[in-house]
Amino acid sequence: MSLFKENFRHIIVAEIEETYGIAIPEHTEKQELVYLLSHSLLGIYHKKLYVYFISGHVVNYKVHHFIFNRKIM
Repeated sequence: MSLFKENFRHIIVAEIEETYGIAIPEHTEKQELVYLLSHSLLGIYHKKLYVYFISGHVVNYKVHHFIFNRKIM
């Protein structure tokens, strides 16, 4: 793997840890992990962080907002 790709992946992990305070595992067998960032008291609203992996390395992440368990575009 090239040095550029490896550094790029570390930047993504550092950004997630700094912004959301979530420690991302270095190697995982899963292709996607979901973290609950916030929710309302009645469970109407949820904010979730989706982290995507390829070969155990982070390649992307997205934050989605849900109301009544339906994703807001």
